Amino acid sequence: MHPLVSRFSSKAAASVAACALGFAGLATLAAPTAAHAQASVLLKSQEATAVVESVDRDARELLLREGNGHLLTIEYGTAVKDVPHLHEGDELKIQFVETLGAQLAPPGSPLPESTLTTARGFVHGHPRGIIAAFNRERATIKTIDLASSTISFTTEGDDSLHVAALKTKAMQDFLKTLKVGDVVDITRAESITYIVTNKVVPQPVPATPQLAAPAGDVVAPAPAAGQ
Repeated sequence: MHPLVSRFSSKAAASVAACALGFAGLATLAAPTAAHAQASVLLKSQEATAVVESVDRDARELLLREGNGHLLTIEYGTAVKDVPHLHEGDELKIQFVETLGAQLAPPGSPLPESTLTTARGFVHGHPRGIIAAFNRERATIKTIDLASSTISFTTEGDDSLHVAALKTKAMQDFLKTLKVGDVVDITRAESITYIVTNKVVPQPVPATPQLAAPAGDVVAPAPAAGQ
């Protein structure tokens, strides 16, 4: 497993569209003649054990060290008020999943919005949580070169021209569904699920039982009134 940097932010990066249209491993496609051609792919799915190296609540970053020594940085963005249950030294079981999807945007549809969600709870007494980011971007196709399987496009709010060479047959088939001027919505989803394995929910402390007098001791009765 290589060092991995995951950035869970509440705002999509402009490079998301370039990643989506240029990704070589795209595997699942709608029919090329479909009115709303779309594609999706699982980019990464991995499990690991890790230890929390630091929790930087000002920078909104977690630094984890995996069992093989590699560092994993998670930037969880301003939409997350706090990362529950996590402290330095905590031992975690984590699962990281990253997916990518692209589809033709219906005419007149609103701009896609990026979102970030979190949840927390307990499983068999162990704290757990999930952080999931959906980074969404809209791209406009500027040029298509079927001979070289190359495409250029701009993204919403960015006039820079991005160029992607589509390498696989799946991507090349998707290219054939597009034409200059088409608008494509890109969604890149990242989620990390973690379980804190070294903590157990504290159990209620039982009430202290009433201690009986030791054997052989004599408890004198209280004196009567007036004595």
